[in-house]
Amino acid sequence: MSTATIENQNVTDARVYLPAWGVPWAEVSLDAEATLRGRVTLKVADLVFMGTVMSGGVGPVGRSSFRIAAGAGMWGKKLPTKSYANDAGVKTSTVIADVARESGETVDAATLPQATSRVGYGWTREAAPAARILQLVSTDRWFVDHVDGVTKIKSRAIFPLTTPVTVQSVDRARELVMLSTETIAPIIPGASIEGIVAADVMHEVSVGGGIQTTIWGNGRSETNRALSALRRILEALDPARRYRAMYEYRVVSQEGERLNLQPIRTSTGMPDLPRVPVRPGTPGAKATHKLGARVTVGFVDASPAMPIVMGFEDADGDGFLPDEVSINASGDVELGLAVGRVLRVGDVLSITPGNSGGVVAGTVSVTAPIGGVPTKVKA
Repeated sequence: MSTATIENQNVTDARVYLPAWGVPWAEVSLDAEATLRGRVTLKVADLVFMGTVMSGGVGPVGRSSFRIAAGAGMWGKKLPTKSYANDAGVKTSTVIADVARESGETVDAATLPQATSRVGYGWTREAAPAARILQLVSTDRWFVDHVDGVTKIKSRAIFPLTTPVTVQSVDRARELVMLSTETIAPIIPGASIEGIVAADVMHEVSVGGGIQTTIWGNGRSETNRALSALRRILEALDPARRYRAMYEYRVVSQEGERLNLQPIRTSTGMPDLPRVPVRPGTPGAKATHKLGARVTVGFVDASPAMPIVMGFEDADGDGFLPDEVSINASGDVELGLAVGRVLRVGDVLSITPGNSGGVVAGTVSVTAPIGGVPTKVKA
């Protein structure tokens, strides 16, 4: 049976995402009540993943779950504005080095753009998450190396995959390959298998289930003239076609009620999205979302100017429960109170005497049926 550990503690389930560019993520579950913070090392078979715990902790009794970002997990940090000016030209490497230093990430100096690369005689940095600034000056040519946690300013190399694997299925129309092997460290973005070059790789391990690897390709090559011509016709007839779909993104940071997002699969061709509004589908509801949680993004009227978060993880997902949920309800009939937050079993509710409902005496508790869903508040 395949093994996975984090800081020498056994992992029962793990999911590791390796994108062609951007920040790799990992989600793990333990069959113990563990406390993990800061830098950690995750090992799945022969793969090593060095990152930082972004969220998680003890869940149901006897279990824990965590979400980990490769590196320092600080590319989502919002940086202040900054201006550059140089008559000889502002070096691209200077802008990148400043962003990395101020965010707390480490960049491989050997991969910085050459000294001849300039962003202009003057350059203004907006107040934005560090990843957005890095993306602006390096496009898709950067990624955090999950092995050492260091950011590389370059494209992933393409190479043939020579590791022995068992190919379970190949979908050439979607450029999707599913395979299994006990040696997964070499299977990273850039690996070529079955004529498909990996843009995104996901490794999953579970108790008794071994390791399953999914590869998404980097896009169909322009080798078939008929298909290429048809694709151009479709794009001309429906230029908004890409914005009629829904995409899976990951929460990098939250600004007020808006989310800064990173696509989970770069093979979709979608960019990072800053300050996306949330429409949860429940009137009056809002939340403080877990960093790294997966969300579904759509575009209103297929407009690239109107992205919205319209869906969240299912109950089995590690990001299902947000850090906090608020509901602007009109009030509670029994207590005559303005209810601002959802109460869970075990939460403490404090009531100040003298409110419109009069003095409340005694202990306030939350009761719930089997399953732990609150039904009402009683005084």
